[in-house]
Amino acid sequence: MKALLLTSLLATALLTRCRAPDGCALVSTRCAGNVAEICNGDGNWQVLADCDAVSEHSNAAFTCAYVNEEGVTGHTCLPTTVDAGTVDAGSEEGGVL
Repeated sequence: MKALLLTSLLATALLTRCRAPDGCALVSTRCAGNVAEICNGDGNWQVLADCDAVSEHSNAAFTCAYVNEEGVTGHTCLPTTVDAGTVDAGSEEGGVL
């Protein structure tokens, strides 16, 4: 039984690791719904921040948005009350944190 469990865990780990790259550029960011994602070293998108979870834990509304401020650019969770002059909500991909 233990061998069967270990075999299935190993197979799952290998299949996950063998995933074809998404083709994104390293450290680029994007919003996927209300989730900020970052491109990892394998060329795959991974969750950077789930804005719904941030909202739930902070008791304030957060949304995924593009930030370009003081030399820092990229997608992240921002309070919905942030001044519109600091974010470009129309950008979907390509920022770098």
